[in-house]
Amino acid sequence: MAAAEQELTPTSYIGHHLTNRTVSLGDGAFWTLHLDTLLTAVVLGIVGFGFLWWIARGATAGVPNKRQAFVEMLFDFVEDQVKGIFHGNRAFVAPLAFTVGVWVLLMNAMDFIPVDHAAWFTTNVLQQHEWKPVPTSDVNTTFGLALSVWALMIFYNIKVKGIGGWTHELFCTPFGSFFRLWPLNFLFKLVESISSRCPIRCGCTAISTQAKSFSCCCGCGLPPALSARWLAACSRWAGQFSIFLSWCCKRTFS
Repeated sequence: MAAAEQELTPTSYIGHHLTNRTVSLGDGAFWTLHLDTLLTAVVLGIVGFGFLWWIARGATAGVPNKRQAFVEMLFDFVEDQVKGIFHGNRAFVAPLAFTVGVWVLLMNAMDFIPVDHAAWFTTNVLQQHEWKPVPTSDVNTTFGLALSVWALMIFYNIKVKGIGGWTHELFCTPFGSFFRLWPLNFLFKLVESISSRCPIRCGCTAISTQAKSFSCCCGCGLPPALSARWLAACSRWAGQFSIFLSWCCKRTFS
């Protein structure tokens, strides 16, 4: 009878892998923390910072070793992207973008771990029966990062242009400084900021990752070699790697 009650069904299997480990700090859903997202993101942040510290500690001014050359190539890639967007002092902006990029890369890399292996570790080692191992599948992570980057973007715009220059750009571009065009200019800048910046795209990334996790759980009857999770993860990472590879070729042969 007990075995029948604990029999694993497709519904319970999917729910087990898609349920966050939550901790309530007060009344209402707003005061509920996703403990698995927070702890996994913090651990991966420590790993990423430790990796960068290890590289910086062994960096030399002469001929770089392989790991230093790899990190320098990644940093040049990020700095080129920042240079095309931000034209002020990049002494803090480029390292920040690189650090956030490494952190997000590690959080996305958790998608490579098969769901059953991750579930076995969290159940038998951490003694947690509900634990989502991919932080970026939680919309709170991606929206939190997006809004933080958005706030930093506004802060550095004001820092470089001044409050007067930033306000002038907000209300007087791109249609001119005539006062009747101020509402139209402001609306245009607002739509541009919302549509072309990261909050919406990062939120869609979380939804996409969640959908891939759901498709993986639905396809749990497939052999491991044909796992939907591996196919989805490999296709996404192949696209990202191809972009980076094309940039490397451009830097090498141009």
